Amino acid sequence: MPKSLFYVGTVFCVFLAVSAAATLTQQIQGGPMSFVAMHGGAISGGSAGRWAIVVAMVAALAVAAILIRMAALLAARNLFGAFLAVLSVGAAVVSLAWVVVLQVRMLALVRRRLAIGGDISEMHFAAVLMLGYFVALSFLALRPYFRVQASRFLSALVIFPLPLLLLMVMQELFVTASPAPLPATTPASIVFFALVAMLFFSIAVHCVRHRHMFIETTNLRELLEPRVDPARSGRPIGGVAFDS
Repeated sequence: MPKSLFYVGTVFCVFLAVSAAATLTQQIQGGPMSFVAMHGGAISGGSAGRWAIVVAMVAALAVAAILIRMAALLAARNLFGAFLAVLSVGAAVVSLAWVVVLQVRMLALVRRRLAIGGDISEMHFAAVLMLGYFVALSFLALRPYFRVQASRFLSALVIFPLPLLLLMVMQELFVTASPAPLPATTPASIVFFALVAMLFFSIAVHCVRHRHMFIETTNLRELLEPRVDPARSGRPIGGVAFDS
């Protein structure tokens, strides 16, 4: 992948980790959930809300490029996991785009001093849950990559976001329904955001430590028959993510 895109994606991984940590802190202190330009049941008007939407879209594309590069490295040994990761990341980007479109419409209604209807709030609620589902599924699909390249703790950590998201959905179905446009703060949502913050920060650290795997041009032969780096005592470069 291009070097500039790699560094931008790494920076935005740290940005997403910090944003998730900020939302986590806000929920622990008893405040409502926030996402992009939406804060609780209200949307931020003015330039702050518009810039939040722009940054969210740029961050999504940059981080998606990092995750798709991981899926490409995984494809040589686990084609199913790579395809699942690519589809999940693509669906997550589409889900975020739908959330952003709804927030743009909400901002337009606020500027015109019109009331935000219940239908658009309910669609926003569903889109946020859909985004969380596909983000968690993307982490789970990339578990074979993390299991070999990262620590065992991190490879185990990627399992939990999806069950936590499903637990949040079950609470909406069988316990109590949250008022739109964002899910209510629950212990499951707090743990979910804590895991997302840890995972994105760990991905950023991993990218910096193994940047040669993301920046260098690789093909299938290089991945299956890794070449050797003499400076690293015979450690393979192209297939470092797959050798046990």
